[in-house]
Amino acid sequence: MSRVVLVVDVINGFCKGGNLASPRLARVIPCVAALLEQELAAGSQAIFLADTHAEDDPEFSVFPPHCVRGSGEEEVVEELEPFLERALVIPKTRYSSFHGTSLEAELERLAPERVLVAGVCTDICVLHTVADLRNRDYDVAVVENCVETYDAPGHPADEINRFALDHMRDVLGAEIV
Repeated sequence: MSRVVLVVDVINGFCKGGNLASPRLARVIPCVAALLEQELAAGSQAIFLADTHAEDDPEFSVFPPHCVRGSGEEEVVEELEPFLERALVIPKTRYSSFHGTSLEAELERLAPERVLVAGVCTDICVLHTVADLRNRDYDVAVVENCVETYDAPGHPADEINRFALDHMRDVLGAEIV
């Protein structure tokens, strides 16, 4: 079975340092590394999506400035760099990894039978990317121990993460593995 692993936003600006960085998000890094090791050894393709913004991005009216192009925050975390030579890296500017990117063309070229999704934040970029994958009729599996969201006032991570996983399973039809 041909597979693609999408790694959504496991980058410095969310996992290491910056306005939106969280140690909770960084906890997925070892699990994502293990998933990539296993899947690449089995012949799967990997695609990293990296939140990358201009200094005046409209998203900064919702969230504080983060992952600005050239800041280093938009770069894949060091622990996953060894996988980059066998993967594509696609910068993105919106919650969905499809908006204004080459992801759709890459998936059409690769024609995977299944897309595995890992990354952060479960309820934002992961959720919107999974919705767009399912809207394109891809068979999607979200790897539960490879996704996470942040904890903040009004955003209880455990509850929000569970909601997002349940929504992807029950509404979008993705498998949670």
